[in-house]
Amino acid sequence: MAEELKETENPYKIDYTDSRFTDVEAAKDAALKEVTDTYSGMLGQTDSFYKDQMEAAKQWEEKQSALQQEQTDFTIEQLEQQKEQARKDYTKEQSGAYTDWQKQSNQYGVNAEQQAAMGMQNTGFSESSQVGMYNTYQSRVAAARESYSRAVLNYDNAMKDARLQNNSALAQIAYNSLQQQLELALQGFQYRNQLLLQQADKKLDVENMYWGRYQDVLSQINTEHALAEQIRQFNEQLAEQQRQFNYKHKLGEFARKSSGRSSRSSSSGPPPQTDDTVTLTDYAAGVAQEQGVEAAVDWVNGQPYLTQPEQNAAIANAMGVGMTDYYKNRVVG
Repeated sequence: MAEELKETENPYKIDYTDSRFTDVEAAKDAALKEVTDTYSGMLGQTDSFYKDQMEAAKQWEEKQSALQQEQTDFTIEQLEQQKEQARKDYTKEQSGAYTDWQKQSNQYGVNAEQQAAMGMQNTGFSESSQVGMYNTYQSRVAAARESYSRAVLNYDNAMKDARLQNNSALAQIAYNSLQQQLELALQGFQYRNQLLLQQADKKLDVENMYWGRYQDVLSQINTEHALAEQIRQFNEQLAEQQRQFNYKHKLGEFARKSSGRSSRSSSSGPPPQTDDTVTLTDYAAGVAQEQGVEAAVDWVNGQPYLTQPEQNAAIANAMGVGMTDYYKNRVVG
């Protein structure tokens, strides 16, 4: 009952389930979905692109590192070969020095025969010659050992240097790759952030555009309600004018009939029962509306030709809710 009364009090309540509102909402949702789908695709492509670029940077690092390592391994392999060759040369020199010393010092060899022919065998000169040959042998061995040791040291240092250079080169390659990956990550983040900002702007534009359309629909409905209210008021005024016209017309008819009945009643008694009661009750209601209920009751009581039932009917119509005990007593009195 309260809801019905509320509807009666506000016949122009906005119906937000109106198809015009729901159509705007549906169009807005579709537009927002289109923006989301478009930028989701762009974001996905951006992520894929920069992911591929990052992967390419890592592969470049792996290939460069592999090439650098291969080059270093080859350098060390060459140094190892040269070191091995130095060891072989050292061994060969030792063997050669020993062989030469043996040949020179052998008393049954060529030198021994030469010394015997010259009468120097078992002499002081022979002993001195033996010592000189041994010293020569020792000098050759010592020189060969020193040369070999120096060569080994140089080759070891060269290999260490190659490894250090390799580590430095690998570190530089890793640094360059990391730098490139960081730059790509930053570029990807900036571009992705730019796309997200653009997406937010597009969605805001859609929201604003459809908010304007929503307000246009609301304004249109309010205009329709205002027009409907104007029409209602016009029809109400027109009906009131028609009612007043009919009322005045009936008053004129009643006045003429009342005048005829008054003249007849003075000579022939109470007027006969006719359908004038309908007009009388309308007139009584008009007096009640214009001057008040008491004035209407006084007027009805002042009509001498009316019967009691006619007076009661007219007064009841004037009161609008039937006779009260108060007016019934006045009529009876």
